[in-house]
Amino acid sequence: MSRSVSFTMLRVGGCRQLQCMADRGGRWASTDFPALCGLIRHPDAGWILYDTGYAEHFFKATQALPERLYRHAVPVQLPVQEQLLVQLQALGIGADDIRVVIISHFHGDHIAGLRDFPQASLIAMSTGRRHIESLRSHSLRAALSGHLLALLPDNFGDRMTLADGCRVHALPAWMMPFTQGYDLLGDGSLIGVPLPGHSVGQLGLFIPDALGRPVFLVADACWSVPACGAGRLPAAAALWFTSHNVEQYRQTYSDLGVLIRREPAVAILPSHCTHAWEAFNNEQ
Repeated sequence: MSRSVSFTMLRVGGCRQLQCMADRGGRWASTDFPALCGLIRHPDAGWILYDTGYAEHFFKATQALPERLYRHAVPVQLPVQEQLLVQLQALGIGADDIRVVIISHFHGDHIAGLRDFPQASLIAMSTGRRHIESLRSHSLRAALSGHLLALLPDNFGDRMTLADGCRVHALPAWMMPFTQGYDLLGDGSLIGVPLPGHSVGQLGLFIPDALGRPVFLVADACWSVPACGAGRLPAAAALWFTSHNVEQYRQTYSDLGVLIRREPAVAILPSHCTHAWEAFNNEQ
């Protein structure tokens, strides 16, 4: 039996890139790509984050080469009012109140704030954890693939729970072609859904009841809900240079497009789609 949780999507910095990078039908003009994270309040587990967006740690981690290449490729803006700790404080939430951080994947724009939540347990896919650990002696390879090892907390491994070690949970039939995930808290309220292709071990999050509405957080499985729903892939360059496995990415993208077109009542929220974020906020 699922349990209702509260859910808010927060913008934690962002960057500017060509619109066509997310939608090959888009313009060759710079547009805003927010870095979004989910703030969840569970009746028993308390405050939970899905990713952390950017943080000041990102700028420290990209001061020197080869990590500085990442900063040049992705010009980041993080106004003070968008910093996650500042937003949480405004909501009356302290860093130590965050009990769990669910990591969609280990790219820098998703984990830059991990060090700010030292009391939180961490949840990720086992393949993602193994991959980030394998990069520890390959700093150039890590930076070029969007991974910043300095963002990992010192006790990262000790705090980690593997999502795929949790009980397998069947998804509702209307979530097809997505059929199952992992019951992250053991009560059916938060279901981790593998979304292969963009990165090793990417983990989406299905919330069956976010105060009365189903929500599906899909990280970087797509960057634009309108484009994905219309079947328009990202630009070829973005697809090839930012995907761990292009064929898996295409399949996940296609599956997500099917769901977007068939189930408009589901709030499908990528991590960088302004349209989906604003639409969700306007419906609250």
